[in-house]
Amino acid sequence: MIKNKILLAEPVIESKGTITLIKKVLKTNFPNEGKFARLFEKKLSKLLKVKYVVTTTSGTISIFLALKAIGIKKDDEVIIPNISFPAAANAVKLAGAKPVLVDVDKNNLLIDEKILKKKINKKTKAIMPVHISGRGSNIKEIIKIAKNKKLQVIEDAAEAFMSKNGNRYLGTFGDVGCFSFAPNKIITTGQGGIAVTNKKTIYKKLLRLKDQGRIGPTSGGEDDYISVGYNFKYTDLQAALGLDQLKKLKDRINILKNHYKFYKKNLIKNKKFKLIGFDLKNGELPLWTDVYCTKRNQLFNFLKKKGINCRYFCYPLNTCKPYRQSFVGLNNSKLLYGKLMWLPSSIRLKKKDLINICAEINKFIK
Repeated sequence: MIKNKILLAEPVIESKGTITLIKKVLKTNFPNEGKFARLFEKKLSKLLKVKYVVTTTSGTISIFLALKAIGIKKDDEVIIPNISFPAAANAVKLAGAKPVLVDVDKNNLLIDEKILKKKINKKTKAIMPVHISGRGSNIKEIIKIAKNKKLQVIEDAAEAFMSKNGNRYLGTFGDVGCFSFAPNKIITTGQGGIAVTNKKTIYKKLLRLKDQGRIGPTSGGEDDYISVGYNFKYTDLQAALGLDQLKKLKDRINILKNHYKFYKKNLIKNKKFKLIGFDLKNGELPLWTDVYCTKRNQLFNFLKKKGINCRYFCYPLNTCKPYRQSFVGLNNSKLLYGKLMWLPSSIRLKKKDLINICAEINKFIK
């Protein structure tokens, strides 16, 4: 049995401050969505420099609610990248629309805006760039394309909390931005997410949609239900986790940047293996460090035997049953298929762990 396994990523919840806040929540005898969730939203609004923040049960649900809030309906088309976690595609399907898969740039794994333009037709209603691993899509160009074609933009920023494009946070450029607080993110509330917007009309729709078609404060009885809605409310217990972790963000950001810098400096680069780059100077935050390797499966198993846990990249969506189609027009996706993975990126990693990881990878790829 291997001792001291090096983990890919892990939630870090400092107990003292979190427990203090949770006790305060429990003393209210009402741990559902309340004043702690409102405080969490307020702090996130200030942090991200965005007018409105709506807490939800997950990043996926944030995307679903965003789609409904901007008016996406049956038979509409929403453009998304072919390489990404399936949350974006699933949310589009759940909203009754069709996800249109667009190839990615092989150098950064992000939606190729040149190909994107060619996919726009009369049924296209929105574009959803996915910011991968903290790496930002060419969001300014995408916004320009959307405005020209009178389309809306939802940013899937589930992996890009606190990542920037210049002096502005990813997730705040489009009509709506969606974030995740799942266990492998820079902060976690167990599960949960947020949808953010600068548009009041969208904000009000998000509030109604997540709470049975009403806007609080509510009585639970004779409330004004003005539209169809769901129950995707957050809880104050989750907010307590998030509020305490916001205090640690600065340190965690520095740790993740230093992980990436160490990998970049110490890993061998050749035709068979390379890091997918980040633009740190422009504000990108590497949530996870991802790599291209022609012998990915062999490297993965080699490292696993050494107690180093990596993770395969998501399958291209066109290879998944709900979205299956050929690789025609998806050449880069085909090229990258089976060759991408994430390296350990936990904020608990020590320098000795990073030295060990780089030494073993270099040994394999030489």
